Amino acid sequence: MAMNRRGFLKLGGAAAAAGTAVYLETQMAFLQPAPGIDNPLKTYPGRGWEKTYRDQYAYDSSFTFVCAPNCTHNCRLRAFVRNGVAIRIEQNYDGARTGDLYGNHASDHWNPRGCNKGATLTRRIYGPYRLKGPMIRAGWKQWADDGFPGLDKANRTRYKFDSRGTDTFVKVGWDDAFSYAAKGLVAIAKRYSGEAGKKILLEEGYQPEMVDAMEGAGTRTMKFRGGMGLLGVLGKYGMYRLSNTMAMLDVHVRGVDHENAKGGRNWSNYTWHGDQAPGHPFVHGLQTSDTDFNELRHAKLHIGVGKNLIENKMADAHFYVEIMERGGKIVTITPEYSPPATKADYWIPVRPGLSDTAIFLGITKLLMDRNLYDAAFVKQFTDFPLLIRADNLRRLSAADVFPNYTPGLAPDGPSFKVQGLTKAQYDKLGDYVVYDAKSKSLKPLTRDDVGANLVAKGIDPDLEYKGTATLKDGKQVEVLTLWQAYREHLKDYDLDTVAEITGSPKELIERLTNDIATIKPVAIHVGEGINHWFHATLHNRATYLPLMLTGNIGTPGAGCHTWAGNYKAALFQGSPETGPGFKGWVAEDPFEMNLDASADGKSIHAHAYTKDEEPAYWDHGDQALIVDTPKAGRKVFTGKTHMPTPTKVQWTTNVNIINNAKWAYGVLFNVLPRIDMIVTQDIEMTSTCEYSDFVLPANSWLEFQQVEVTGACSNPFLQIWKGGLKPIYDTKDDISIMAGAAKALGDLIGDKKMAEYWKFALEGRADIYLQRLLDSSGTTRGYKVDDIMKGKFGEPGAALMLFRTYPRVPFWEQVHDNIPFHTDTGRLNSYCDIPEAIEYGENFIV
Repeated sequence: MAMNRRGFLKLGGAAAAAGTAVYLETQMAFLQPAPGIDNPLKTYPGRGWEKTYRDQYAYDSSFTFVCAPNCTHNCRLRAFVRNGVAIRIEQNYDGARTGDLYGNHASDHWNPRGCNKGATLTRRIYGPYRLKGPMIRAGWKQWADDGFPGLDKANRTRYKFDSRGTDTFVKVGWDDAFSYAAKGLVAIAKRYSGEAGKKILLEEGYQPEMVDAMEGAGTRTMKFRGGMGLLGVLGKYGMYRLSNTMAMLDVHVRGVDHENAKGGRNWSNYTWHGDQAPGHPFVHGLQTSDTDFNELRHAKLHIGVGKNLIENKMADAHFYVEIMERGGKIVTITPEYSPPATKADYWIPVRPGLSDTAIFLGITKLLMDRNLYDAAFVKQFTDFPLLIRADNLRRLSAADVFPNYTPGLAPDGPSFKVQGLTKAQYDKLGDYVVYDAKSKSLKPLTRDDVGANLVAKGIDPDLEYKGTATLKDGKQVEVLTLWQAYREHLKDYDLDTVAEITGSPKELIERLTNDIATIKPVAIHVGEGINHWFHATLHNRATYLPLMLTGNIGTPGAGCHTWAGNYKAALFQGSPETGPGFKGWVAEDPFEMNLDASADGKSIHAHAYTKDEEPAYWDHGDQALIVDTPKAGRKVFTGKTHMPTPTKVQWTTNVNIINNAKWAYGVLFNVLPRIDMIVTQDIEMTSTCEYSDFVLPANSWLEFQQVEVTGACSNPFLQIWKGGLKPIYDTKDDISIMAGAAKALGDLIGDKKMAEYWKFALEGRADIYLQRLLDSSGTTRGYKVDDIMKGKFGEPGAALMLFRTYPRVPFWEQVHDNIPFHTDTGRLNSYCDIPEAIEYGENFIV
């Protein structure tokens, strides 16, 4: 029979189908439905596995806690518990429910809050690196058991102070840990106090200036650091209360009265990490300008300079994206085509380093040359109209020009009444001088003469003035406005030169200039990496110049901001009306403590017996910046206010400080061997724990047994919480660890006041300290802990900080209420006339 190709394929297909049917009937019979079952999926036996699958998400209870790493967000998350184990963590969607005392509520746009780091936190809580109980280094314990013999080179080797990483740990109970720590503190305070202690330290090679800074107190060798303390104001910042406790030890050791007692040294956080924007205080007088993240949406022109808001601000990055959705323009300035550059309207590539400082100087020149500036704002709120002397480059003082001049600052004005300026400070600052275009004469200005206050005086400063002033002693000096001085200075920053310095296209620099001049509001967000560079001060100051010229300060969507860790203790700022604020907790006077549980926080007497110190000196060999020069002799660059002291006790919490050290090798092999006692509180084994003498395990955020509180520099939420899990191991809250150590120290020296200083923490009533904090802070006065925890203001534990505006807008009061900026002039400063700045050529921004 003849067969074509199509017929063959049909026959083959039929044969295959028949073969498959036979195979299925004989070999795959187990897949056939049971007799009488028409729909196997509906009646299939043994479906219990499906319930098991679904039950993996079942839980017995849930609770909220605050995820408080150093990301600035502090998101409230919800943990789900089954059989006493946290099985998963989710976002809580509580933003819009959160309100304040006056009925204001947060925006719905805060939802959702949280990121994958918080969602996977259980990996840390139940992970292999979790600390399970207190430990003491074997060599240190032997040193203590031997009676704390002197630590010469031989003994430092014998007890492994010079090789801590090779030693082992001894597990101890909490009482023993506290007892040994107390004995160590007493022994070290005694050894390094007085002339005998001074002799030991000088023989060990410490600089005389450092030893003199101790003022004879061995307690000044004790360094305490609450790692990024705002992450837990009671437990982390409580480390500085422990430092203040050492003043009582000093009284015991040296026999001094409490007026002359010395506490420990408080190590900083934000500035040592290099994240601080060092130029911000030069411009506006505050540590940093930052804003709530939902404020980003108001910008019509957003300029990101070395800032990655896509990857580094995960919880709230959507606010950055919303700029585009709301019709705003985004510009990115980075060396690489970065993630934010992918969202930008245009990207300006720039040479690595801080060459983009020149971009902002070039833009400033173009704005001035082309008259693209807000003259009224420049005259009313910046230092550009002020006169400087050409002979010494200092600002012209009113007292030097006007005979028998009487200082003009009113005692009931904002400088004295609102900002707390003292008479001694005012005597040092004096008043300033402008050239009035109306009267064609020099006129004095006070730091209160800003905004409408200047207009009310009828003075119209001439920005272009340059002339000669006769001083009251008859001497004539050439004077000029800072505006005129900058015109001269910026001649070096023409468009061609700026493009050559930066490698940036000229047309994009010019385009950005026109955008800044024609679009409002304009915001510039600067990345923390920039702040790590030498001369970052100049970069920070330069980014403000275009905003100062165009009036983009103090309004929603405007300003120059940076976020670098949750540093802002000023969220709990005190005031004359409310009391000491944050300082009432960390520096309550241990000799005048208030043991009344119902006392209002305003009544707490604060007195810091401590002294601040930068761990940068510890990081760089535990020495000050002092150089023996061939010509100038011994040059001490470190000022008295910043002079460090030798480090003999290092006590930290919530920070892997050795890992953070920028010169880790020098720290490990040159600094740590000379330290007598290293105490680390943490939840996991870290490199710092490995080199510690005491490892004290802390509870995680989910396990807190007492209340804790935090705020954020990037959102308006006041967050209070307790844990919902029992501690898994033999761990304690940070505040309980410090309180236990203080009590043991008091027991050892026979001073019950040490325990009383931590009374409410020892009794498990840390909420009393928290209520005092709320009472005495301007942003929280009126709140009650119980009300917040019961959910009166939304999610239990949450409330809104009492800010002037929602979202928070830095310098709103300055621009809208005519309050001086926190600078010497009361204005936004483009210039710095302190002698060091003039000497080193940084009086102008270069």
